Amino acid sequence: MTDQAPGGPSDVRLLAALTAVAWAALVVAAFGILSLVLDLEVIPQSDAGPLLGPVMVLVAGAVLGLLIVRIVRTGQPAGLSFVAAAAAVFLTLLFSGGILYSFVRAEPVWLIVFPLSEAISPFIVVASLLAGAAALAARAIGAAERSGRGRPRWPWEGDEER
Repeated sequence: MTDQAPGGPSDVRLLAALTAVAWAALVVAAFGILSLVLDLEVIPQSDAGPLLGPVMVLVAGAVLGLLIVRIVRTGQPAGLSFVAAAAAVFLTLLFSGGILYSFVRAEPVWLIVFPLSEAISPFIVVASLLAGAAALAARAIGAAERSGRGRPRWPWEGDEER
């Protein structure tokens, strides 16, 4: 528990967790739409099993959450936040997939082959770009919180609801 008063500044870890969960939901939706539109499998290796993709997204979501905590706490520039989140998720998706797929195949060569073969996949690229956008959104919310303006408000919310 935190010792913050109600209505006080929120915990940055909660913001990071909610952002990572929202990112994962957007990734699942984007993967489904891309798979239908492009007529491609998300994971083209038929022997990978049903858990490789979800575990890759779960691991990348955890990395994104940790990175968002750092981004919001340090207030790093927006461009750097976008690139850092996109690059971290890109590399995490590729290498976690490579590690897991090398265990499935029991061949260490897949530690290198899987990331190289999937690096230009539209699924990996879109997930990375969504991570950058999620980091920018979390950074904006965290900056508004730190500046004393409070949480973002809808246009129809009045001052009496603060």
